[in-house]
Amino acid sequence: MTPTTLTDARWILDSETNCYFCEGAWSTLHLNSLTATLNTPNKSYPSAPSISGKHLTQFDSAGALALIHCLDRLKINTDETPLTDFTKEQLDLIALVKTKKNGSKPIEITQNNHGFFYTLGKEAVNKLEQIDGLIVLIGDLADKLFLATTHWRHFRYPSILSNMGSAGVHALPILALLSFLIGVVLAYQMGLQLETYGASVFIAYLSSMAIFREFAPLITAIIVAGRTSSAFTAQIGSMKINEEIDALNTMGLSPTELLVVPKVIALLIMFPLIMFWSDLFSILGAMIMSKFMLGVGYLDFLSRVQETVRFKQLMLGLYKAPAFALLIALVGCFQGFRVEPNADSVGSQTTKSVVQALFLIIVTDAAYSIIYSWLDL
Repeated sequence: MTPTTLTDARWILDSETNCYFCEGAWSTLHLNSLTATLNTPNKSYPSAPSISGKHLTQFDSAGALALIHCLDRLKINTDETPLTDFTKEQLDLIALVKTKKNGSKPIEITQNNHGFFYTLGKEAVNKLEQIDGLIVLIGDLADKLFLATTHWRHFRYPSILSNMGSAGVHALPILALLSFLIGVVLAYQMGLQLETYGASVFIAYLSSMAIFREFAPLITAIIVAGRTSSAFTAQIGSMKINEEIDALNTMGLSPTELLVVPKVIALLIMFPLIMFWSDLFSILGAMIMSKFMLGVGYLDFLSRVQETVRFKQLMLGLYKAPAFALLIALVGCFQGFRVEPNADSVGSQTTKSVVQALFLIIVTDAAYSIIYSWLDL
């Protein structure tokens, strides 16, 4: 039997050579007759020691998958049965389709290892692009805030209240617990040193100064950055993956006005309040530890705080609240807009938002300390 070239895909057994010949165009548009033949019930096929692709006129991934199905029907193992007269490209395609079909580990593509300066330059360009995007977001946010102050209907009150609850009210329990423990640890560490020199009476002054100026603002910012910044990134990132951001742009609505402005306003309102909440529980923890460790009474502790620590020290800590709130909201929203449409992007951008928010919080706190030092505050 002499093989002939056919338009539709066929496979023919040559009884003389005991070989199957793949004939015709094994492509997506020419597999109907072959598929119908394979799906014929109770049809048996004799085994053959080899498969030939000598008379193939076309061969694509659909044809490779059909060939694998043919071999499965014959119960032939391609690793043991030779595939003859196939080109190298066709054999590679068959191997690739078989790998995907069996769910094997995909072939890893080796990448060129670039030098240090290339990597450094690439990271520098990436950071500059992020800074450029953040500046654009800040400008758009300022424009939308100015527009909202002149047209009150642009304020999304339900969204603002919802973000106030999620970013502020829901954070109160964990913030109270951690602030209380920070106050306990702070009073304990200070008390050990003060007790050595017989200066236990200064525990109220030192602990309250440290809490009001540094510890309460920092612990509040760290907790809010971990909870809220990541939540903002995940929310906006999920909307971007689901093409909801594109839908807003298509309808002529501003994502900044609908998503960013309510989050920024909510944090600006709630951050001073939850920072004051942290002050209260930190002082409570320090007061209880001072009572049990140094014997300083509760009323005595509070009276010494009132006498030695002025209201200005409390306000110096609260002055940091707007800057921290703005940084956390901006970083969280900005990283959310940078999410790409793939499975890993939301997680990686969420991690970046938390890390960048914490970094900027520490830098901003250091800047506040330097400014307070210059002003002798």
